[in-house]
Amino acid sequence: MKLPLKWLLDYLPADLRGEKLADVLAAACARWDLDVQPSATPGRTLARLMTFSGFNCDAIHGDGENIVLELDVLSNRPDGQSVLGLAREVAAVLGVPLQSPPCDLNGKESGEPASALAKVCVEEPELCPRYTARIIRGVKVGPSPQWLKDRLELMGLQSRNNIVDVTNFVLYELNQPLHAFDYNTLAGKQIVVRRARDKESFAPLYGEIPALTRETLVIADAQNARAVAGVLGGKGSEVTPETTDILLEAAYFHPGNTRRTVRRLKVMDGRGTDSSYRFERGIDADAVDRASARAARLIVEIAGGTIAPGLVDVRSNPRPAKTLVLRYRELDRVFGAVVPKDVVRKTLESLGCVVSAETPDQITLAIPSWRRGDLEREIDLIEEVARLYGFNHVPETTQMSARVPERSNLERAGAQLRGVLTALGYFETITDSLIDPKWSAPAVWTHEKPLPLDKASVLREDHSALRNSLLSSLLSVRQFNQDHRTGEARFFELGKIFLPPPAGNAKARPDERHVLALIDDRGFQVLHDTLSRLGEALEIEGAHLKIAPVSENAPDFLQPGKACKIIRVREMPGDERAEDSLGWMGTVSAALQKSFDIRTPVAMCEIDLMKLANLPCAPHRYSEPAAFPEVARDIAMIVDETVTWGEIESFTRDWAKHDPLRDASEAPRFLSAFRGKQIGEGKKSVAFSLVYRAAGRTLTDDEVNTAHAKLQQALLERFKGFLRA
Repeated sequence: MKLPLKWLLDYLPADLRGEKLADVLAAACARWDLDVQPSATPGRTLARLMTFSGFNCDAIHGDGENIVLELDVLSNRPDGQSVLGLAREVAAVLGVPLQSPPCDLNGKESGEPASALAKVCVEEPELCPRYTARIIRGVKVGPSPQWLKDRLELMGLQSRNNIVDVTNFVLYELNQPLHAFDYNTLAGKQIVVRRARDKESFAPLYGEIPALTRETLVIADAQNARAVAGVLGGKGSEVTPETTDILLEAAYFHPGNTRRTVRRLKVMDGRGTDSSYRFERGIDADAVDRASARAARLIVEIAGGTIAPGLVDVRSNPRPAKTLVLRYRELDRVFGAVVPKDVVRKTLESLGCVVSAETPDQITLAIPSWRRGDLEREIDLIEEVARLYGFNHVPETTQMSARVPERSNLERAGAQLRGVLTALGYFETITDSLIDPKWSAPAVWTHEKPLPLDKASVLREDHSALRNSLLSSLLSVRQFNQDHRTGEARFFELGKIFLPPPAGNAKARPDERHVLALIDDRGFQVLHDTLSRLGEALEIEGAHLKIAPVSENAPDFLQPGKACKIIRVREMPGDERAEDSLGWMGTVSAALQKSFDIRTPVAMCEIDLMKLANLPCAPHRYSEPAAFPEVARDIAMIVDETVTWGEIESFTRDWAKHDPLRDASEAPRFLSAFRGKQIGEGKKSVAFSLVYRAAGRTLTDDEVNTAHAKLQQALLERFKGFLRA
């Protein structure tokens, strides 16, 4: 926002010029322990003060009284998009009173009332909560006075005529966009705020825009659209040299709708206009009538004419007044120093707050309408006092009390999983929670379609649904990498999914879940081995993960015969087991693979991370590397088709607890499964490897063979199998 010094001084005391201005600026710098350079001009000193008060000065143009500061105004401070709003900040910094511009119309209204001359109908009160119209008759359109031209030129605008210049002046002065219609060109002498008709004809004042749609809010008369609400005016009702009567519009338009309109119509290549810029960030709805009166007063002073008594004001749901309580003790605690109570009161009053009650312990304040958007809590008031009182008043200290909060189970599990997966060669992805509703939706957690966003919140059609599985996001990444020939894909993601709320409660928020998903081009077995390492990484105590094949009713998103449930097996007293489903693993089905145009088979898994993270974990223990070599033995046994690898793995894990020669830290490693005529119908051959090791010596072949033979015999008896020749 540009702040011309010449314009700024209009709102400060009249005697604050020359040496007195320099003295006040120096005093403000001294209060904040800022050094004042003898050669610094008032404009450059003011730039330093504004930077320290929270409005960073990005550039300085001109010199002398024509100096212009370019200040960085944050999006939560729309009042700072006006000269008066910045003047209020300057007055608070310098400790001088603010001189507000005159806005009263006493003695300037006459004739027929405005309500008899014009009608206003707002058909979309949600998009236009307030619309006002004021009638000014008998004006003479001509050039503007020099003082008005000078101020607009300092803002980078060229003068057009006295009526348009006044509307631009008030826009910059009070942050209120205005529009002046030629009253005599309005059909029916009425204003209708409505949605545009599809492909409704509209000629903008400048440039070209796409055809209007129902999503566009327009300002129309009884017949045609005359302006795009809050964005730009149209031809046919603008002020011309022949205009004598005007209808002055001052309104509040919905910020989000204005922003979408600018982008949809590509106004100024999507940058918008000065008016839309302010409506997008929000203006003061309570000050609309005040800005209208200010403009009307200036118009009759410059262009003559008379103001019709009253104002046509259509407003829905006025905002209630807001009050906040500031506790002095809390201010001193947060700020780190004691702030005198009179300083607190004076500081907040200089920003427009009104004290409604005060006790020795606290002060109650009515928040001004132009600050309701950012002054919402007590801490906001503390911040205002702190930045204007000065952080230099906080004493230096070398001590501070801080406590790092303990990480949650979810954070701990996430960090450990990231470590082990990256060590295994996987790459982490971070994808958008919003997906294309046209994507195939694998029913990993629900058979319902992804939840659509509210239409008013949609910015892109391909990002208009909340994902209900990470698998679709990872397959999209896999497709992108395939198209760019990046080679083998090994991805994982820790993220949120969104499931439908319970039935019968349509207003409930979606069920948000944290999940872990992986995809791997190297195939089922590699991913199986990866999952076996996750339990070790989390150091699960009293439980382990089990991968159980699903022979019947396999989900549609996995290939039959290569679909597995991931189950946590909790080890209970008495060797009992309590099983809980965590997710799915397998090879992506051909149909799902085809829908994402992926040419090679992909293995996947998706796990409920919260369930996994909440498993009891053992404390971190250091284990010395084995000092003696391992001895590996393979087993290939023929068992019934119904026997799962998970059952064999679980049995061998339990056996290792009672076999002193087995290395319990080394899980049995699956090698292969074979089916064929030589095996027999309803049978399969399962091959896997086991590790034997002693902690204090090297094992001999005889003792390994003896221990291995016992395990083989136990396996054959348990699963009614026989060794493959």
